[in-house]
Formats: sequence, structure tokens, C-alpha cells
Amino acid sequence: MSKVCIIVGSRRDGNSSKLARLMEESLKKERIISNIITPGNQKIYLCTGCMDCDINGKCDFKDDMEENINKILESDTLIFISPTRWNLLSGDIKIFMDRLNPLYTPKKLEGKKMVSIVIGGKKKEEYSTESALTSLNSFADSAGMKIIYQYQFNECLMAEDILEKVEEVNKMIQSLIKKIK
Repeated sequence: MSKVCIIVGSRRDGNSSKLARLMEESLKKERIISNIITPGNQKIYLCTGCMDCDINGKCDFKDDMEENINKILESDTLIFISPTRWNLLSGDIKIFMDRLNPLYTPKKLEGKKMVSIVIGGKKKEEYSTESALTSLNSFADSAGMKIIYQYQFNECLMAEDILEKVEEVNKMIQSLIKKIK
């Protein structure tokens, strides 16, 4: 049975978290176990770049990342959902990715499936989500993960906008489930 970890890059109850919950419901119907992590609502210290984790495989900080790393290790697929801020990833996602460094040197992310989803507030032509998507995919490539799916939602500025894209969301989720199975 597949296990999925959904990492949500926004601490508010907006488009990213709403999409994550819709995905979780759909995955459950397919008997795929999933966990949602919202780093912005957790106690996660900023990486100081001390590199101790490269030596001992563990971060010196005692915070919510200890449990998060265990969830990541137990998962077959990681789904990152990030709103775009200035055409970039959210700060919460970047902090989370930095704190996964203890898994980098021992190559513990290698071979895991990765899904990158970004949500932009404007039309794609006006303000692209490309840089955020590129950042997520670059992270996955560096860690040796297999990018199995990527998606960009645009024109989702208000907290309920994703719910108005029911057909697009359902189609994306069904395509994603096929890739996970």
C-alpha cells in the first residue's frame, strides 16, 4: 500500500490547504495512506548551515522536524504544494526543504516519488508560477527523487478560488493518483 506525505506551503486555510484536503480525501478512497504536514503551523527552527547533519545524519535542533522526517522516510511519494510569492516558493516550503538536509548526504530521499504543485494568484501570462515549479523540481533532482507529476494552478488569489476549479482539480487529482499507484 502506497504512503503519501503532502507538504503544504501555506499556513492559512487557503487554496493550498484546501487542495491538500481534497487530495487526501481522494487518496483515501483509493486506499492510499496520506499525511498532511503544514510547516508554517509547526515549531521548525531555521537551518543555520552548521552542516552537523552531514556528519552525523541528524539535525541538532529538537523541533517538529524530527517527526516530519520520520513521516517523509515512511512515505513513498512526497507531494509539495506551494503558493507562489513573487513567483517563488513560499518561505515555509523553503525552510522545510532546508531542514531535510540530514536526509541528503545519506541519500535517504533517493528514489522517492515527487509531485510538485504550485498555485499562483494571477494569470500565467501576467505572473508566472514557473520559477516556483523549477525550484521544487530542482530540489527533487538534487535529492535523487523521481518527479512523477507537476502542475500549475493560476488565478487562485482568494482563499476559495481553488474550489471554483472543480473540474480542473478533479482531473489533476485523478491523473496524480494514476502516477502514484
